[in-house]
Amino acid sequence: MDRKEIETKLAYMLLELFPDSGVDADIIKYVDLVDDLGMDSITFVSIIIEIESTFDITVPDDMLVMDYFKSFEAILDSIEKITSGSDADNVEVKQL
Repeated sequence: MDRKEIETKLAYMLLELFPDSGVDADIIKYVDLVDDLGMDSITFVSIIIEIESTFDITVPDDMLVMDYFKSFEAILDSIEKITSGSDADNVEVKQL
């Protein structure tokens, strides 16, 4: 799966998890899921479950930290690292 395909699937997955957010697929890429959309621990777990299901991957235990999944870019980077076989120590967390 190429980066563009991952981006598209991720954007629509996040829109389904935040149905009342008032943002569209283009804007979801630029919001902070915690500060702007109010992601809490329940939503965080839902995101992990959806990522694992959608992309057929397993998020390693050491990556189960909200900072790795706080923004679209952070999630995208995490997915790419997992699918490429890199470990969590090499994942760069991008802040907005």
